[in-house]
Amino acid sequence: METIVMDRFTCSGHDFVVGRIKAGVCYIGTTAVAKKELTKFFKGWPITEDIGSSQDVKEQLTAYFNGQLEEFNFPLAFVGTDFQKQVWQKLVTVPYGKTIAYSELARQVGNEKGVRAVANAVGRNPIMIVVPCHRIIGKNGRLTGYRGGIEMKVALLRQEGISEFAY
Repeated sequence: METIVMDRFTCSGHDFVVGRIKAGVCYIGTTAVAKKELTKFFKGWPITEDIGSSQDVKEQLTAYFNGQLEEFNFPLAFVGTDFQKQVWQKLVTVPYGKTIAYSELARQVGNEKGVRAVANAVGRNPIMIVVPCHRIIGKNGRLTGYRGGIEMKVALLRQEGISEFAY
């Protein structure tokens, strides 16, 4: 296991933690839950801190929250099972300002009957916002859980001009 290099910063009123390995960003979360999530997502991985090491992520998240960026362009490093990685790679293709249902995402990854497995993979996405699990909603248009809390999910969807959902 390589060492995860952590950075912390505040952006648009949110305190973020970013984790990187050589291949790219492997984690984005909020400071409120980062310690718990890092243990869950990267059990046993060594972690070091380098404040200021993710200026590119901070700049792009700031531009996103200011309505000036719709696609992120820094390298991502997916750390998970092959199935989780497949789901996360498909999440990245869900366009800014659009939502899809878990059942549609399951169909897109070739596992129509595996909606629950897809939902579990979405829930274990360690790269919030950039890998846009907030764009996945229930088939009935209802919002489901989100790592950053349902309020953050609503705010992100509204940030992207999406207001047609129930919660």
